[in-house]
Amino acid sequence: MKCINLLLDGASDRSYKELEGQTPLQYANLPNLDKIASKGQCGLMTPLSEGIALGTDLAHFLMFNYKVSEYPSRSIIDAVGEELTIDKEALYLRCSIATVEYDEGYKLLHRFTPQLSDEEIEDLSPVLKTSIDGYDFDFVHSYDSHGFIVVRGSDLTDHVSDSDPFRPGKYAMAVEPFEDDSDASKKLSDAINTYLKYSYDVLSKHRVNISRHVPGNMILTKWAGIYKRVEPFKKRNGMTALLIGNSKLLRGLASYIGMDYFHYESFEEGLEYALECDYDYVHLHTKDPDTASHKKSPELKVQVLEDLDGKIQKLVDFEGLLVVTSDHSTPCAGSNIHSGESVAFMASGDYIRIDHVRSFDEVSCSQGSIRLKNSDLMNYVINATDRGCLYHLKQGSSKKNYIVNDEKRLL
Repeated sequence: MKCINLLLDGASDRSYKELEGQTPLQYANLPNLDKIASKGQCGLMTPLSEGIALGTDLAHFLMFNYKVSEYPSRSIIDAVGEELTIDKEALYLRCSIATVEYDEGYKLLHRFTPQLSDEEIEDLSPVLKTSIDGYDFDFVHSYDSHGFIVVRGSDLTDHVSDSDPFRPGKYAMAVEPFEDDSDASKKLSDAINTYLKYSYDVLSKHRVNISRHVPGNMILTKWAGIYKRVEPFKKRNGMTALLIGNSKLLRGLASYIGMDYFHYESFEEGLEYALECDYDYVHLHTKDPDTASHKKSPELKVQVLEDLDGKIQKLVDFEGLLVVTSDHSTPCAGSNIHSGESVAFMASGDYIRIDHVRSFDEVSCSQGSIRLKNSDLMNYVINATDRGCLYHLKQGSSKKNYIVNDEKRLL
């Protein structure tokens, strides 16, 4: 049985006075999503633990049945998605060229220096390559003011903290050993701190910044990661899989775990391909609700949800397992980028437990018959597509929750 998972990125949310005390999903007129809810199983899905806010990358990684301990960091996923040639011995730090002023520390004016042209960054890049305490630092431009710092040397570790505080008006943070007290983490942290101060010195004096009204005068770093291999999606979950989306992040995640990837130019194109393609598991992603949430307008998010609902008519009668959920909650108010509430979940198919929920929203789904975590999703899909096996069955060299069809024969 084929499964389509319609992933409404950041669709779940909080309640707002502007929406009469309801969430955007509650307030919106969503006849197609409600039809699916009325013939399926509904509930809530917790991304990791209640109150823990996840990014799209880790939230998806967990949904695809991988553990937090296997996660290589957002920097690695981004680098793969942007088709960098990955040095598997190097440390990757996602970075941005920022605008700061020195005031007993490096006070952040812009996390991302605005309107830096590719030509300006090309001119700045050579001075960002240097060596410090046995480590070689190199800057790789990505887009706008974004890039990567690639660190090479001996005894590298990803147990170092971020320097980017994620909020303007804050100060660049000192990099520290992260949940590790090894000499390697201490030495590398010190070297990165020296590099960050070096970047301020050389960028502040650079001819590009001398002529700019808003200088790009410091590197900020985050998400240290070293590449590590993980078990491919098909071997872990027993299904051929396709991720359909329109972002480099998702392309990187798909490539990293061995899923095929299809890039769509419009959601309608992605939906058509999801229905037509021949895969066991199809993950159809739209970032539209998340993008609307970041505009901090509950009314705009309602409009976006209603627009999406009007486009999914063909999914209502899909003959297979249909899952609809979010990867995380994204609030339309406050300063948080994402938030830690559970998300609305529903599934419709031949092998599920139908309940009495009739609307797809966080509060209605809380009255449904299931509670699960992101990390439960693939096992849910395996079970609801009738692919599961008994837990105590030992097939091959490692534990699998699905019937293995390519088992090694005794000859």
